[in-house]
Amino acid sequence: MAEASSGERPVPAGVDPGRAAGSDGDAPTAPVPQNPADPADPADPADPADPADPTGPAPAWAEIGRGVGAVLTVVAALAGLILGIRAEQRADREEKQAAEASQRAFAEQVDFYRTPSSIVVMNGNPHPAKMRLFLPRRRLWWDLRSLEPCKQIQIPTGSLRASFHDLFPSVQVTDEELSSLWLEFRDPHGRSWARTGGGALATSTWKPVSPGVHMVDLRESWSKAPEDAPICGAS
Repeated sequence: MAEASSGERPVPAGVDPGRAAGSDGDAPTAPVPQNPADPADPADPADPADPADPTGPAPAWAEIGRGVGAVLTVVAALAGLILGIRAEQRADREEKQAAEASQRAFAEQVDFYRTPSSIVVMNGNPHPAKMRLFLPRRRLWWDLRSLEPCKQIQIPTGSLRASFHDLFPSVQVTDEELSSLWLEFRDPHGRSWARTGGGALATSTWKPVSPGVHMVDLRESWSKAPEDAPICGAS
């Protein structure tokens, strides 16, 4: 094998001798390989799209519209349900009020008041009404039995005071106490009502009372000849 001339290095195979030596005597420059899969390459089609790029995919307006429509449908259904419940509650309330008004119609036509010498009890209904006078402070009752339709009776206050005294001499009812009398009565449906001496009307509980203990039965002549009531209207 022949030896290379002095000062010269062997040139590798496949390398241009001129590039290897260089025109200015510098060392040869190695070629830079190109990597087509370099992620920094801006031409790489695998790069993600820039969200700010106006040329990117447009929003799915159809999907958004369907979503908004579904929400509005649910809201409308809920609103309809709420309105339906409120309407039903209002109808129930009005029906209850109408029933209460019908029940009170009978009771409104029953009344009593006091004159200087008597207690006037009136039944202004076309139905009989079971009644009794009640003295709350003393827990005493006077049974008036059933008052005829559209009739009224006048009970002398002296008879009320004497009724208990005749049976129980120790029981004394004063004229002042009679000013706090109540009238208890029952309507044709069995509901109990009470009217105070001041005219207030309210429902009550018809408590059973044993005659001769706290109640006397007024069977006087005045109860056998009732007068016509000034009103007669509620059915």
